[in-house]
Amino acid sequence: MRQLVVIVALAGVALGMPQGAAFGSDNTFTKILSFESYQDGHNFGHELLQEDGTTAGQKFGPDGLLYGFYSYLQEDGNRVKVLWRAGPGVGYEVIGVEGLDRESLGNLRATVNTNPQYQSPPRQTRPRPVVTSAPVVPQPPIHRAPVQQHRAPVHAPAPNRFIPQTPGPILPHEVTPSPHRFDYPAVLNLERTGQGFVSSLQAV
Repeated sequence: MRQLVVIVALAGVALGMPQGAAFGSDNTFTKILSFESYQDGHNFGHELLQEDGTTAGQKFGPDGLLYGFYSYLQEDGNRVKVLWRAGPGVGYEVIGVEGLDRESLGNLRATVNTNPQYQSPPRQTRPRPVVTSAPVVPQPPIHRAPVQQHRAPVHAPAPNRFIPQTPGPILPHEVTPSPHRFDYPAVLNLERTGQGFVSSLQAV
């Protein structure tokens, strides 16, 4: 259910993003052309395409690791694409790049430290307490004297002395309209499945 709420929220944000031409370099107005996502039990993934050429996606592979990519256009028009994977035993590592000089990027794979000094210590279990059966001795009942409480009298609250001021009219030049972000049509589809959901957003 939590993943369903996240996807619906992402779709709502996607519907709220207008075209970016009129707003310069503000990429919060970049139009999302398509967004597809799914969840099937513990498996999930998504894929995104924006009008500025940015794409991204991720999904689980047959080995149980999470595989993903992201791609974008540089200012000179060169497209960069990065492929990555993440999971137990590998951490996060880049497994491929396109549009970049791989030699100048250094080590792109996670380094596994095999030094025992940095390994997690084994989990210690607490010894279970030994339970012995002892005869139960009944306890005599405890009698307590009643305690008398003295309470201060409760006074009624003072009447409200606040007199609200009637605001004057709001003039048109005092209002700054917020940017309109819901300015392009799109089709949103959301379907429940046996173990999750499938959703898609397509700009039209």
